Amino acid sequence: MNQPSYPALRMRRGRASAWMRAMLAEHRLHPSDLILPMFVCEGSGCEEPVAALRGVSRWSVDRLAAQAKQAAALGIPCVALFPNTPADRRTDDGAEALNPDNLICRAIQAIKAAVPEIGVLT
Repeated sequence: MNQPSYPALRMRRGRASAWMRAMLAEHRLHPSDLILPMFVCEGSGCEEPVAALRGVSRWSVDRLAAQAKQAAALGIPCVALFPNTPADRRTDDGAEALNPDNLICRAIQAIKAAVPEIGVLT
């Protein structure tokens, strides 16, 4: 029997099992693949637009929970926090990072209290 050669012969070994088909399938983008960046600022009831990032704001800790709930409802499994530590608390040795009541610690507590199942990257 005379078999045609590649490219006339289309090899199908890659479709033999479900795991291989999934691995070779076209790319897909799903909310479960995303991480929502959240920019955090001091204060209460604050939403500060980030000038360099159109449509992006810094949120005060008291408003983060609502943002995290919205992300979870959309199927986003994780948020990444970027704190804007006030200038008067920035030091060369990073001492504010050791403060148990710093901005990032309060943000994590607020998010986990509201949405315990969401992942938090810092």
